[in-house]
Amino acid sequence: MKKSRKSRLIYICGYTAFVVLLLLGTRCESRIHLTTPERDAKHIAELAELAHSEAELKVVEKMRANYEEAYRKSYGGAKALYFRSLVDPILDEAGDRREQYAMDEAYLAEQQAAFCGKLRDMDKAWKMTLGGDDEVLADIARNDAAIVAKSAERAALIADKEQLALDIIDAGYPESMLNKIGELESAIEAKSREIADIQYDSSIIKLAYRLQHGAELIVEEPEMDVLVEPMPEEL
Repeated sequence: MKKSRKSRLIYICGYTAFVVLLLLGTRCESRIHLTTPERDAKHIAELAELAHSEAELKVVEKMRANYEEAYRKSYGGAKALYFRSLVDPILDEAGDRREQYAMDEAYLAEQQAAFCGKLRDMDKAWKMTLGGDDEVLADIARNDAAIVAKSAERAALIADKEQLALDIIDAGYPESMLNKIGELESAIEAKSREIADIQYDSSIIKLAYRLQHGAELIVEEPEMDVLVEPMPEEL
């Protein structure tokens, strides 16, 4: 336990020192202490190795720019370009890592959002007041009927849009008709959202039944002659 705490303390202190060093390098450009291009490039490389996020790597890149500017002001363009030639390969490699960090962070944020969404759904399902099995099945059946009806409406809108697209070509792309097709696209999207909302309501009802009764709700799937949006993934 003591070893674990000591390791954690060392990590925290090291990370804090790293952040402070980066902040000093980026905010106090005029105070940068130049040594030699080789030693300063090595310093940038060490910081790049310590960076473990996209934000930290961006700070290192800013610090490199500050060093380069300091060399330009103190020794002229030739030495600044030499310093840059030493650092660029380091930052190119760091840039590849930054892209991976950005992807990892985006994936983590997506997973966290999905997890929080599932928690909200479970909370909503726990709090939902359910009637008897017949009432619950009747609610699901009403939703299924609404989905069938709205899917038919959506299919009709899609057919209208496809026909209008052909008419637009024949008419030479008049602006009034192009505006109309935009209205149809908006109507199709709105209908899709309505269908998704009903599907979500059914999924919450089924989740509530599973949580509160400890069993799956047995629902007979309705026959559908029109294209229906797929149900969301089971919660």
